[in-house]
Amino acid sequence: MRLPRTSITEARTGVESPEALGRGLKASIPGHGTFIVTGDALAMIGVFGGLLHCYQGQGGCRRQGLYFSRTEPKKPIRCQLSAPATSGKDEGIVISVSHELAAKLDGAVLDFGTFNKMQRFVWLTMPAVKGPACTCLRSIGPSAGKRSPCLDEQGIGLCDL
Repeated sequence: MRLPRTSITEARTGVESPEALGRGLKASIPGHGTFIVTGDALAMIGVFGGLLHCYQGQGGCRRQGLYFSRTEPKKPIRCQLSAPATSGKDEGIVISVSHELAAKLDGAVLDFGTFNKMQRFVWLTMPAVKGPACTCLRSIGPSAGKRSPCLDEQGIGLCDL
């Protein structure tokens, strides 16, 4: 069964309609802001064991690659999940972020779906990051150069820290 998705228009504009929140939930990063987790992302976090760690590292066509792991490092920032009281979607789900990425996620939207013919987690929007977005949504920051490998071409999906 496929869950309804938050529309890309809502995600890019940052408009949190009641319908969008009903399908997903809001994640609060202590001291850093909030982001939206779509219903599809919630469903897949559950399938992958209920834990998702988001971090940035080297690699990709931009200076910083965006990565996802099923394991947490020693000192992650755990997000506080909030959903409508009747949904119960946040039970058993843990989302954490790295200290480096936390400041960049205010207003972001975490989604899961088929992007560039690959099923994967992506940040649909990251308003706090200035400059053009990477077309495959896997890297942020200024361009790393013509010969920098695309994370999509390398086939990097979920990894374990």
